[in-house]
Amino acid sequence: METRYAFVARALAEAIADGRHPVGTLLPNELDLAEHFAVSRSTVRAAMRELQASGLVSRRKSAGTRVEASDAAGRPGGFSQSLDTIEAVQQYGVETERRVQDVANVVADRDLARRMGSRPGRRWLRISFMRLVPGNAAAKPICWTDVYIDAAFGPEVRARLHGHAGIYGTLVETISGRRIGEIRQDITATGVPDRVAEALEAEPGSPALAIRRQYILNPASLAEISLSIHPADRYSYSTRLRRRP
Repeated sequence: METRYAFVARALAEAIADGRHPVGTLLPNELDLAEHFAVSRSTVRAAMRELQASGLVSRRKSAGTRVEASDAAGRPGGFSQSLDTIEAVQQYGVETERRVQDVANVVADRDLARRMGSRPGRRWLRISFMRLVPGNAAAKPICWTDVYIDAAFGPEVRARLHGHAGIYGTLVETISGRRIGEIRQDITATGVPDRVAEALEAEPGSPALAIRRQYILNPASLAEISLSIHPADRYSYSTRLRRRP
């Protein structure tokens, strides 16, 4: 289930592994890569972040992108996707297709508040949707997501739903005039809930990843929470840890 920037990153990683871009050489610039892959420069930049996170390349302003290793930290099996910055999460939202299923105003009860990591009784605008890879009608959905947006932003978000392609956090930024300064993420193992199994084309109770993201505006204010269910065979998450100097 590849987005465009994941495809570009994988193609470049394979080219590096094959020796077409030897260690110590520079990769083509963003404009040339964008033309070669027929994608936008923002897609190329997202792919470069993936390669950098994998340790394959280093990037310096005005010096280009240098190949540092021929494989991704010695991991077999190719390239895996990493969402390690707010910009990467935003790009993921742009690169995948969102198919809205339901929009409703809700009040969080105790169970929902526990899953959200918020307080009971708080009002939210809930947007439920499936996320898919564009241009692949035969592929199963990547995930089911319920996004909860602070009710204070609800009316304006509703009015702009159909014209917005990225994550809803960027829409909240536009409405509020404030930036998202932090995304808090929690990943747990779960089973596919009965209520979304049919839409996801998955067996109820089959293995899945539950991902909760809390979007914090600056100054600190919880503006949005997303709860996503990813069937286990359609999504992987990669994190690279480095020792501090």
